[in-house]
Amino acid sequence: MKQWTRLWAAMLTLTLCLTFGGLLLNCMKPMEDRAYDLSLIWAGEAMPEGWVYDQKGWTVFTQEGDAVTELVPNGFGGFDCLDELGQTFYFSRVLLEEVDSPTLCLDTGNSAVTVFLDGAVLYTDCPELDNRIGYLRLPMLEWYREEPVLVTLPQNYQGKALTIAQSTDPSGSELAEPSATVWPCAVTLYCGYAYESALVAESFQTAVPAALAFAAGTLLLALFLWQAFQGRLALDALCGGLTAFFWLAGRLSLTFLPNAQLGPLPVDMAMLARNLSLTMLLVFLASRLTGWRRKVVGLLAGVQGVAVAAHVVMQLTERLTFSQAVALNAIGLAGFVAALACGILEWKQNWFYCCFCLLTAAGAIAWAALGYWRFDGRSLGTLLYPLAGIMTAAALVTALAEAVRREIARRTEARLLAQRFELAQSSYEALRWQNEQVMMLRHDMVKHFRLLRQTVTDEKSAAYLDELIGENEKIRPVVQSGNEMLDVILNSKLSVAADAGITVEIARMKAPDKLPLTDAELCSLVMNLLDNAVEGASAPGVEQPYIKLDFSVKEHFFAISCENSTTMEHIQKEAAPGRGLGLKIIRYQADCGAV
Repeated sequence: MKQWTRLWAAMLTLTLCLTFGGLLLNCMKPMEDRAYDLSLIWAGEAMPEGWVYDQKGWTVFTQEGDAVTELVPNGFGGFDCLDELGQTFYFSRVLLEEVDSPTLCLDTGNSAVTVFLDGAVLYTDCPELDNRIGYLRLPMLEWYREEPVLVTLPQNYQGKALTIAQSTDPSGSELAEPSATVWPCAVTLYCGYAYESALVAESFQTAVPAALAFAAGTLLLALFLWQAFQGRLALDALCGGLTAFFWLAGRLSLTFLPNAQLGPLPVDMAMLARNLSLTMLLVFLASRLTGWRRKVVGLLAGVQGVAVAAHVVMQLTERLTFSQAVALNAIGLAGFVAALACGILEWKQNWFYCCFCLLTAAGAIAWAALGYWRFDGRSLGTLLYPLAGIMTAAALVTALAEAVRREIARRTEARLLAQRFELAQSSYEALRWQNEQVMMLRHDMVKHFRLLRQTVTDEKSAAYLDELIGENEKIRPVVQSGNEMLDVILNSKLSVAADAGITVEIARMKAPDKLPLTDAELCSLVMNLLDNAVEGASAPGVEQPYIKLDFSVKEHFFAISCENSTTMEHIQKEAAPGRGLGLKIIRYQADCGAV
């Protein structure tokens, strides 16, 4: 039942995250800004060179009641054979084009229009008239429109007939006589919210990565602070946080406010923030490498930092050249390529770089597949900055995942340590009880022997009892350190070592009678020490198993030295995750007790 509950909870969580994450990502994609020019005449006054007439599926006609008369095209976008001057004419076509948020744009001048979709009125300049096809007689307007007529179509417009009724001038104009030729107005079908959608998408494209970068930087700096309070400075977490914040500053171009108040600054602050982000990313990546690879990437990070400083100085002195800007990009690109190469070399033994390289490769492939990555070959920036963004995201995600992984491992280890400590306490109680029972038994045996000695008259029997009493009084523990509890533990564990065929050598055995540890803590410390020594000396492949002990008091410190034979395979096994808990307990107890 618990497994089904966990599975259900996991599926619900994943579904919710994918659903709302998809909605958020959808806001980052603008509506397709697609437009279709459905006009029958060219734009502007003069005919464009090479213009060819295309009727684009329109049918132009007049209609009186049910009587329809089709007009004749003149090849230039006009139609002849109007029955009478001032007659309303219609032009109609089926809409097959597909756009988001469909909107019609009608450039009608001073003509009145009515728009129908499958016979239903969508717009009219004259709502008081009988707005039916075949019954309209639209007048000319007394003014010229300054803006075109915009008509929003329903989403299910495709496949329906668009019909536009347009008025004609019965009196002609000052420059022309009345004519029976009509000219349908310019018609454009486009996405009505493309511009607004582009603004929203652009805002989300900036806000979402910026919010994620801020969250990642905050979490890494919180990790740095938390480890600092624990006495450890995690400089890699600090570098990761600075990388995120510098990238955020460059992304948001935080120079707008200072420029508005103080005027243009002598340094491009957005470019500076971006270059500092690249430098800190190289430092962060170098901190996760080992050996000579760390030195190589660290050296390139240092060169990058010097180049950024020189870039700023050149800007301040107005001596920055194009070649210097190219050199800065080349250094950054070389650093990232070196970091990736070194990360691949540490693929197997470095969990961070294993995940980081996979995420970087996946991000680069996805970015290129979506068509966002276009390297024109003329500027290294077109290759560097997309790569830097992908590597920054991969590094921050991997760093946070590794922090979670370490915390889970720490909690698991703490639980195992607690279990081992409880086991040591149980062993301590068992040893203490066993020691008390043995001491009581010895005490009772001596009393019985003495009572028998008093009742026996036979000389041989009396001599034998005297010998038993004497031998019993001579019995002493193998180890006598001066600390009773320590002697009990050592004698118990060393007998186990002897039974396992391990040679035990004791250089010195001196301990204070009182230690700043409870008996349970002392038992946990020494038992884990000897258990590890016995396990190591008993490892397969050890030819001469031995344990060497040296317990001594130096000034105010109790020094314990334990040496044992073992094999390299056993040492590597102990270094694996989930192993080596005994040593951690020993270090913890030693630190607590100043041993």
